[in-house]
Amino acid sequence: MKIRFIVKIIVVFGLAFLLTACTLFGKGSDKQKEDTSQQKQGKSKAQSTKQDDSVINQELKKQYQMYNEIIEYKTQQEKKLIKQSEERYKKLKEESNKPDKSSSDKKGDNQESGTDGEQDK
Repeated sequence: MKIRFIVKIIVVFGLAFLLTACTLFGKGSDKQKEDTSQQKQGKSKAQSTKQDDSVINQELKKQYQMYNEIIEYKTQQEKKLIKQSEERYKKLKEESNKPDKSSSDKKGDNQESGTDGEQDK
């Protein structure tokens, strides 16, 4: 009985080994055919995506160029504003200096007249 049991186990393991070997190596040609067909489809998809990518890249380049133009325009406007504010500051400073000179002249006149007034008394 023990010999029959051992033979049955060996036969079962042998058949299992044979079945796995056939499934792994027997379908290799079918897999190769499927792989080659998938590769061909992948290449055609890759070509179509390259064309799509080129369209996308062109659109992105246009948008990037527009973005750079907007940034450049903003910097130019900021420079103009800075120049205008500097000019206004200079004008205000000049105007503020003019009344100071005239007010200092008036103060000098008042001091002279004040001293003259004291001398009269």
